[in-house]
Amino acid sequence: MLTTENQQQTIENNQSLKTLEHNESDENSKKRSLEETKNNNNNNENENENENHKNSGENKNKKIVNKKLRKEQQKQERKEKKQKTSNTEQNEKVEKKKGEETNDDPNADPNDYDEKKAIFKGKFKSWKKHSRLFATDEVVKGLLVCCDSTREAHSIGEMLPLLNSFADKYFPKDEGETKIEIVNSYYDTNEQRQEGTTDVEPSEPKKRKRFELINSGCGGIYFISIPIENVDPIDFMNCIFVDIYKRQMIKKNLSIDFIDNDIIKNFPESTKKMLENANQSIFIPDKVLNRVIFTSKVLPILRTFRASEVDMYPIMREVIKENFKNAQGKTFAIELRTRNNNSLDKNKVIKDIAEMVDPSIKVDLSNPDLVIVIEIIKSSVVTSVIPQYKKLFKLNLREVIKCELERKPTQSKQKLKEEKKQQLIQKQEQYLKEKEEKEQQQKQEENLKTEIENK
Repeated sequence: MLTTENQQQTIENNQSLKTLEHNESDENSKKRSLEETKNNNNNNENENENENHKNSGENKNKKIVNKKLRKEQQKQERKEKKQKTSNTEQNEKVEKKKGEETNDDPNADPNDYDEKKAIFKGKFKSWKKHSRLFATDEVVKGLLVCCDSTREAHSIGEMLPLLNSFADKYFPKDEGETKIEIVNSYYDTNEQRQEGTTDVEPSEPKKRKRFELINSGCGGIYFISIPIENVDPIDFMNCIFVDIYKRQMIKKNLSIDFIDNDIIKNFPESTKKMLENANQSIFIPDKVLNRVIFTSKVLPILRTFRASEVDMYPIMREVIKENFKNAQGKTFAIELRTRNNNSLDKNKVIKDIAEMVDPSIKVDLSNPDLVIVIEIIKSSVVTSVIPQYKKLFKLNLREVIKCELERKPTQSKQKLKEEKKQQLIQKQEQYLKEKEEKEQQQKQEENLKTEIENK
């Protein structure tokens, strides 16, 4: 019996062990399956992430490409628009030129002035280079105009109508027949620049303008050349200033005798002829004068040359000989100004030029009969010999138009000092007389009082 029981227990134990082993194997298999599933899921996730990264990179590249294409398209569109606008502008210009050629007369005057055409965005279209003042074989003469800084365009708009109106009055009648003479100025055409030659083929002469603008190379100053040979800029400016001066004096109901006796008598004969031959039928309106706001000095210029002693002294000798022929018994002075140039010594130049003048002609700085004006501007020099310079307000347009009589430009400084002394003496005499009269009145009153008291 015992053996059977023991056998049964051993069988049961074996069975229990088998079940345990079977259960353990099931658990291990489950764990393995779970781990495998996890690994598979992780692999799938990694694969999905890689695919997403690839897709995002491709999308970014596509966006960048699209942006570049858009920018290129925009650039092309802009270029096309610019080309269209430029083509339209060129076509308009060509049409305008054709219209002018067809509508205008072939003998039209090139001196007709139109402000809208002339001034463009604060600058003048037909400026000539600064080298025009010293790098030409032609004798350049004209007017040196001083104005407020950064107001050159406005000053040009003031000066050109004024000069054209006075030119109609004072310029000679043969002015219309004057024609251009071709002058070599380094290289005249692009072909000559390429070949390096200055030979000019003969061409048909054309009518020349009255006034041409030249860049002075300095702010607040510009040069107006007068290419007409028959016109002297000094005579022209003297006539303009005398005309304006008389007009302003007549407006104020003042006499003009001192202008005829003191100023015009001392002018050279050429200016007197220009005044006599003036076309009095031409009327110059007040608008032309009232517009002068930014322009100050207008100096007539006889010669221009390079800023060097080698070029300066021989030309100055010629200018002094021509203008000091009949200057015996007269006085002179020298005015020299430098702008944007340090190559010339001012004191030395003044001494050397003063020695060129005849010693019989004396110096008078207060009220000279002739003034040698020298303006050194950048790499050029402009000169002239101006008569009655200080009597005509130093050729300042604004002052002549205002006509400030308190300054008395016809009198010298010595005369003004003497007049002031006489005025002071007169005031002192009046004061002393008034004192004596008061003292006499007081004595008479005291005498009356004493007489009354005695009675």
